[in-house]
Amino acid sequence: MKRNFLLLVCIVSVFITRAQERALQRPGCSAPVSNTLFQAVDTTKSRGVADNYLTWEPGQTIRVKFMPGGGPVLRNKVIALAKEWEKYASIKFQFLPDNAPNTNIRVKLGAELGHNSAVGILSNAFAADEHTLHLDTLYLADFAYYKSLFVRDGIRPPYYESLYRTYMARYPNHWDEKELYATVVHEFGHALGLKHEQSFTRAIKWNKADSVYDYYERTQGWDRDMVDHNVFNMVDQFYTNGTTYDPRSIMHYPIEAWQTTNGFTVGYNHSLSDGDKKLIAALYPRNAAELKRVVPKVQVDNYKGMKVQYDASRNGLVITPQMDLKTNARLGEVWVVGRLVYDDGYYVRTSGSYYNWGGTVATYYKLNLVPNTTYNVNQAGKQNFEMFLPAKYIPDLGGDPFFVELSVVLDDPINKQLNRLLYFKSSDVLRMPKR
Repeated sequence: MKRNFLLLVCIVSVFITRAQERALQRPGCSAPVSNTLFQAVDTTKSRGVADNYLTWEPGQTIRVKFMPGGGPVLRNKVIALAKEWEKYASIKFQFLPDNAPNTNIRVKLGAELGHNSAVGILSNAFAADEHTLHLDTLYLADFAYYKSLFVRDGIRPPYYESLYRTYMARYPNHWDEKELYATVVHEFGHALGLKHEQSFTRAIKWNKADSVYDYYERTQGWDRDMVDHNVFNMVDQFYTNGTTYDPRSIMHYPIEAWQTTNGFTVGYNHSLSDGDKKLIAALYPRNAAELKRVVPKVQVDNYKGMKVQYDASRNGLVITPQMDLKTNARLGEVWVVGRLVYDDGYYVRTSGSYYNWGGTVATYYKLNLVPNTTYNVNQAGKQNFEMFLPAKYIPDLGGDPFFVELSVVLDDPINKQLNRLLYFKSSDVLRMPKR
């Protein structure tokens, strides 16, 4: 499996802009927001699609800060729009100074990476110096205003990105308020655990023709796998939370008639729908007792690193992560897994009966955690957890570099959701000693 597809639940979102109308280069709408996530693949009673395992806890204060960049006018607009969700949910976005430590969400106002966000608590998997949500400022600009300046100055079309950026620097803070609202609220919806509405099970009769694939390759730079994952793949009915499909959701992509087999269309949605408000209220009820579908969750917090060492006396790899595991009111089976991955991104495969996690070389450990508690893993000088991988179960790597992928995986048999990846990190590049 290639490195770009190691972490299939690490979904980031992109609100598609009307690039074809703007005579610009397409936005990098599926570019990585972080090396941690490797691949930026996009992924309520009316719109109703959310990843129940990746939502924050009801009533939680989510710590947010901006990465360097972006002026105060735009920052204040982003803050105000993110807080639209607070009107309907029992969460709070606390925006902190740029130098604040220990934040959950980090917003970057930049260029060329498109609009994207990690989904829900996956934001906690990012390093403290990495952003988790990106807004491409170019595609939030008031293009009509800047075009009027081009005409005034005698500049003829086509108008390219560099020209817009030059004028945006010269005449700042002219924003498309509708696009700004739709994009910011959409991305913070993902940050709260919401998925794309067009993924609602059996809601759309997609025309899976070459022309559709070609369209997304031309406008978004996606290959066929990316289109399948972003557009065509249907989410499990579990994630619809018993709700109905909502074409007015702010989490919905626009759809043109030629992209469906029955001519169905969806325009650009620029406001929260009633379904959006109802779903977010159900996921984050102001009275936690109102939550009708609680699922097991484990949040990884205070991650300080992972040590991987070869122990000659034991002849194997010793893996000791340092982190906190926080549980909610319900628990399934929680596993900590360490898998070997070649430096080129392929898992190290095995067909053996031992130290095998889904056909890959791995060591794993089941944790018996108590609900509503924090379990300190190797914190405050204590050594209370390690995983061991005997060298005899590691194939000869021929001196090739590799790394260890640490993940926290949860099985929830009651809801028929197994092998739910809740967190992941990678070690530094390693080499096995010669045998």
